[in-house]
Amino acid sequence: NRSSDLGVFSMDGNVAPLKKICDLADEYGALVFVDDCHGTGFLGETGRGTEEFLGVSGRVHIINSTLGKAMGGAAGGYTTGPKELIGLLRQRSRPYLFSNSLPPPVVAQASKVFDLLMTSSELPKKVVANTERFRKRMTDAGFTIAGDNHPISPVMLGDERLALEMADEMLEMGIFVIGFSFPVVPRQSSHSRPTERRPFPR
Repeated sequence: NRSSDLGVFSMDGNVAPLKKICDLADEYGALVFVDDCHGTGFLGETGRGTEEFLGVSGRVHIINSTLGKAMGGAAGGYTTGPKELIGLLRQRSRPYLFSNSLPPPVVAQASKVFDLLMTSSELPKKVVANTERFRKRMTDAGFTIAGDNHPISPVMLGDERLALEMADEMLEMGIFVIGFSFPVVPRQSSHSRPTERRPFPR
């Protein structure tokens, strides 16, 4: 038996109810698998992702994540789990078997980021502070921000044209924002999605 989930839904910044999932897995003897590409590197006190953020460290059996996004690389990913599973993936996983090796600079950069996260919680704390400030100020200005206090902070606009125009105008101001509309999101759920980062200016 297994239970799998995204740690964080990338479109809306919603965090999975991982504690409930782990409780169910314990009850039914299942393994828990989490795709944590949008949690690794900044979510949780030391950036260890959704598992740490929700206080269930050690209860997730398999974590799949990326060396891109918060880890700063342009390619690559990884899977952590029981030794037997990792050995099986090395023999049977087609994406692993038929992929080229990662470029050495990508590996070096990701390794350095892991070193930084292992020695200091400064970077994740800055991302949290930036996220809280952005969400508060946007809410105070009358905008509706979706998600669970995650750096993915969708500004809900409802109107497709408005979402795209807002994203274009922000880009002209040097602020990278993506506009999402149907069919990527449901109708009436069009939004612009900025993502807070550590050097976000005050």
